[in-house]
Amino acid sequence: MSDLVPVAEPEAYRAPAIVALAADAPRLEDLFAFMAEAELRVQTLRMRIVERTVTARGEGAVTSDLVLRHPGRARVTRRASMDPLSREYEVWATDGHVVTTYNAASERASVRAVRPRVVGATRPDLPAFARVREPRTALPAESVVDTFVHPHGLIRNVLLTGPVAMIGTSLLAGGREAFVLRADHPRSTSLLTDRPDRWLEVGVDRQTGFLLLLVEHIGDHVTQHAEAVSLELDPVIPDDAFLVHLPSDVRMLY
Repeated sequence: MSDLVPVAEPEAYRAPAIVALAADAPRLEDLFAFMAEAELRVQTLRMRIVERTVTARGEGAVTSDLVLRHPGRARVTRRASMDPLSREYEVWATDGHVVTTYNAASERASVRAVRPRVVGATRPDLPAFARVREPRTALPAESVVDTFVHPHGLIRNVLLTGPVAMIGTSLLAGGREAFVLRADHPRSTSLLTDRPDRWLEVGVDRQTGFLLLLVEHIGDHVTQHAEAVSLELDPVIPDDAFLVHLPSDVRMLY
């Protein structure tokens, strides 16, 4: 049976349709097309994202460190504390075929094959809204890291569900120029925050199309603030950077 649903190979390299944006401010259609192919403009990537949230439990912050090398190799480390001795961190790593996870706080780990895509979901003859976009290098699903590196889902499922306007530019990630967008009352959300006063602030790197900023507002209150505080394009990344060293007494999940 395993031969009937093979694990998909990482997508082969293809050149982005838009190599660079013009000097003038782009139309939103052109900017969205540019963003959708962000990962195709680099071969390796380092990114650090700080995500702050406000919930009923109070304020919290998580730092996500990404190292990525096409095709298929990535490692994401999420830390709830910057104390180097803290056990509050999680690791997710893949070589394109196997995903390894490790939670240091619970001392649990897993090593599993990459989940195959639904057969036929990437067919080019499907309409754009129904076609699954295959990333060149997969990242943890529904994570802030995946959203920043693969913004296609955010564009299709969130930004295009409400009015969007470009409101200016800003310097983010240590001085990188970014376009700042405002999306009013996007509808792709749970009922709790499906409100007319909900709006998003999105920062897009002018050079690459990666997201650098994602802020959720409800009225005058910020409920989520995720920002890329550093971005390195095409750094040299050794193979050791993708390894996950599991303790001998770790509890494996199957």
